[in-house]
Amino acid sequence: MKRNFVKVWGRRCAALLCLPVAVTLLGRNGLGQRLALAAVGLRQPAHAVTLLDEKLADMTADTKPRPTPFEGGGDTTAPDLPAAAPLVELPPITMTEAPENKGDGGKIIEKTIHTGDREAGIAIKNRSGTTVDIAAALSKSLAVKWAETAEPQVLILHTHTTEGYMTYEADYYNAADRHRTDDHTRNVCAVGEALRLTLAAYGITAIHDTTIHDNPVYTGAYNRSAEVAEKYLKEYPTIQIVLDLHRDSIEDGGALVRPTAVVEGKKAAQMMLITGVVSTDDLPHPHWEQNLTLSSHWQAALDAVSPDLMRPLNLTASRYNQHLSPGWVLVEVGAEGNTVEEAVYSAQILGRTLAELLG
Repeated sequence: MKRNFVKVWGRRCAALLCLPVAVTLLGRNGLGQRLALAAVGLRQPAHAVTLLDEKLADMTADTKPRPTPFEGGGDTTAPDLPAAAPLVELPPITMTEAPENKGDGGKIIEKTIHTGDREAGIAIKNRSGTTVDIAAALSKSLAVKWAETAEPQVLILHTHTTEGYMTYEADYYNAADRHRTDDHTRNVCAVGEALRLTLAAYGITAIHDTTIHDNPVYTGAYNRSAEVAEKYLKEYPTIQIVLDLHRDSIEDGGALVRPTAVVEGKKAAQMMLITGVVSTDDLPHPHWEQNLTLSSHWQAALDAVSPDLMRPLNLTASRYNQHLSPGWVLVEVGAEGNTVEEAVYSAQILGRTLAELLG
């Protein structure tokens, strides 16, 4: 992503000078936030975005849970939203040159995955054992809409926080490069932060919690992430959407699969929405129909961006903590063979469609 640095830094300086005045004059409400962002061209460095979040979201009470900070480093921005194609621009992701193939790893196969049955115009993969009516889900209105508030409306978290991506592009990988990592510039937290910044550019406050739930013990990660989510949902009743972002692992004949799609001339990691549609005495899930309505509408919106972007909507017999909120969606962003750059690009598209879907 090459930039005109003179132009960029000119805009950043203007943003830093104008933003405090705009926020003060327009107040701490949602409309004030959006107009303030528009007034400065929506281009501020990361610390300005953080300050704006803190000032407008009123998240200073000591009794409220605080998100673990994103420690990705670098100069992240909440940038321009072109009127014709409002895709948030982020700074370049740090990619490395492909190392020498040591022969101790394996192959990476790039492909676009097209599987599942199509119902009511969208692809689904129903392995839940429950019969669902996708057409009926799409005919229902969404139960949630964005409110004019600076309070958090979205919670982003990661049950499997250390799921990482490739930092180089090749048709092979070395054994040392295939692993989980607590480096937030290389794991799903980079995806979550890109999503948070995208929503912020639309005036939607999101909490991004980067608590590591799957290291050193993988078992019990969902229980630990549920505890974190419940604290936020209790303290911030304005939260309408909870997104648990993951990275999938797909193999084909022992090779890692890198599922990609070309969207607007650029490679993105294919994504998959997962919704639990089970509700039993042992696994009560009072929100599954509302979750299904949300994921069905979102799948359709993402399909409209590109018919190759999404893998089929995956319906399962597990809850994945979705019983805690009627607006909970689990999203698999890419797979082990994808690059972090591809995954972050997908997060931008994910945020844009969600912002417009509930707009």
